[in-house]
Amino acid sequence: MAQDGVVKQAKKVIRVKPTVVAGSTDSGDVMFNATEIPNAVIGKGGSSKLIGFTIIDKDQESHDMSLIFMSKQTNFGTVNAAPSITDANLQAAKVLGAFKLDFSAQQIVVSQDSGSAAIYSSSGLMGASNSRDYFPMILEAESDSTSVFFTGIANEAMDYAATDDLEFVFYIEY
Repeated sequence: MAQDGVVKQAKKVIRVKPTVVAGSTDSGDVMFNATEIPNAVIGKGGSSKLIGFTIIDKDQESHDMSLIFMSKQTNFGTVNAAPSITDANLQAAKVLGAFKLDFSAQQIVVSQDSGSAAIYSSSGLMGASNSRDYFPMILEAESDSTSVFFTGIANEAMDYAATDDLEFVFYIEY
């Protein structure tokens, strides 16, 4: 809606906890398969802008990873094994974009009762130096959905204590 020449856009914070392997995952392996970001767009088949995200790592693993965003829920292989996706399935996934994250570049460590947690933040709005290459990313859902999906690939060996040690906080503009 415009008022006095100003366009107001709705913004939303969406929290998602993918299921990671409790135990070791080798570099190059799938960390977690296609995980839903519910209501990533307004209206079925709609689009939005991903303007940033934060990762809360409760186990303080702080490992580098790659994230792949897609319109259709498509697994990139077996969790804790090398990605193995056919060309047809990759095309059907309707990949929207990807991030290669250097966790140490944007990490903040905070104390908690059971030890420490690491927080990674990547957003052009938050001043992350490498984020200008990524944001905004246009998200688009399938015609019968308001969700988009993302998957994680380990860029180095990691060893999470619990399956819910990662939480992603997505900043979306409609």
